[in-house]
Amino acid sequence: MSFADVEKWLREQGISNYTISEDLYVSVQGSVNLNGKLNGQKLPVKFKQVDGYFDISNNNITTLEGCPKTVSRDFNCSRNKLTSLFDCPAEVGEFDCSHNLLKTLSYAPKEVKGSFDCSYNELTSITGSPRTIKGHFKCNDNKLTSLKGGPQYVDTYFDASHNFLEKLSGGPISVKHDYICHGNSLIDLEGLADEIGWDLITDIRLSHLTSSFNEEDKCWRYKGAQVIAHIYKPLVALTNIDDISRWLAKHDIKSFKILPDNSVDVFGDVKLTGRLPNLTKLPLNFNMVEGDFDISDNELTSLEGCPIKVGKSFYAHKNELYSLKGGPKEVGGSYIVLHNNITSLQYSPTLVKDDFVCSHNPLRVLEGLNTVNGYIFTGVYLPRIKCQKYNYKGITTYKYPGEAVMKFLDQEYISLTDEEKAFEATKKNLEKVIKKMLNAGTLTKDMINDTLIKNLTKYQLDQLKAKVLYIKYPPNEDNSNIPSEDDIMKMAFDQEL
Repeated sequence: MSFADVEKWLREQGISNYTISEDLYVSVQGSVNLNGKLNGQKLPVKFKQVDGYFDISNNNITTLEGCPKTVSRDFNCSRNKLTSLFDCPAEVGEFDCSHNLLKTLSYAPKEVKGSFDCSYNELTSITGSPRTIKGHFKCNDNKLTSLKGGPQYVDTYFDASHNFLEKLSGGPISVKHDYICHGNSLIDLEGLADEIGWDLITDIRLSHLTSSFNEEDKCWRYKGAQVIAHIYKPLVALTNIDDISRWLAKHDIKSFKILPDNSVDVFGDVKLTGRLPNLTKLPLNFNMVEGDFDISDNELTSLEGCPIKVGKSFYAHKNELYSLKGGPKEVGGSYIVLHNNITSLQYSPTLVKDDFVCSHNPLRVLEGLNTVNGYIFTGVYLPRIKCQKYNYKGITTYKYPGEAVMKFLDQEYISLTDEEKAFEATKKNLEKVIKKMLNAGTLTKDMINDTLIKNLTKYQLDQLKAKVLYIKYPPNEDNSNIPSEDDIMKMAFDQEL
């Protein structure tokens, strides 16, 4: 189109207060209403910026090509035949892409100042939506199986009804008005928001709470605050600085520093005993804690998120732990994990400067235990080691000097059989010979036979095997199989869409 053609089209659409750049991009100091005016045809002009709203709904269009990059107020592309939001504005007021054929929210606006409506599409994911929604968020009547990647804070209502959701995990942390999730395949309300300002609308019956029943939609309405107080509700992992700061302040942790990777250093104690109801793991990652770290008397099943280093003592007793994975690597005081379900001491700290207490766990051996400067309290009996014996309510605990246990474990180390020794010796010899030939450049293609490849496989010398195979089957010298830059860009673009 020429300059005159662009002007003519703008006038025909009743668009005024515009400027046209040399490259024919249009900026409008006002609103653009193209509702039902395009008759299935894409925009014939290219917009750059619109200071008002931009309405391109009810047109049966299949592309957003030509849409502005920035819209100060609302952007409406609903009731079309869109399969992609490519060319969508990056910044809008309210955003409405409902009643289309979208399967993904890729290329959706990165900043939405109002509501976000992506209902009545074919979405299988809401990844790509903004993290905070200042109005409502509607993703109802899609094909969602997960809420992961969706908004975390919604300032009015959140509607995920009529999808294929089995869990609410990954959904918003805070919803200021109604949380609507009926018409799904939910078994329970695990993953529900931490805050619901108004009501929860669901087809899950909660017999212990007051509710009202909607006969038309076959769903119950509950007070959100009452639901949150009565159901199992794990916290979504916190990865945002504001969220982390808020959580720390809530738990009276005042002297801290949030590191670039969002882990936390604490310059004092962390006292979380009995304060993590229904959580199976910590919602954030601690890096270092100078004082005590106490997560005892909760329902944790994992130590994931615990600090790498604890300056004083570490308390994780009376939980539901089955592994020490994720726990601290160095503890300046005592390490206390009694009354759990731990069956192995693998992932124990490399150093515990005081006592290691692991009694009242279903342990049978102490393999995996590292350096303990104090005493070890355990229900495992170790012969030939002097100890003190305690018995309380039929449960026996033994107290051993840490140094003695270390020596015992060293002595109990299972030695290799003759066959295993021969295997290791052959492996070392084979590795030595092949490395020497590779370094000297004396290993040729003709020397590499099936027997050599089989032996490299047998003796688990995978890195050497890869180098040998490179010599045996070098890449084509003409580089005929190497894709060009254009091919790479095409593949990347195809994958993105």
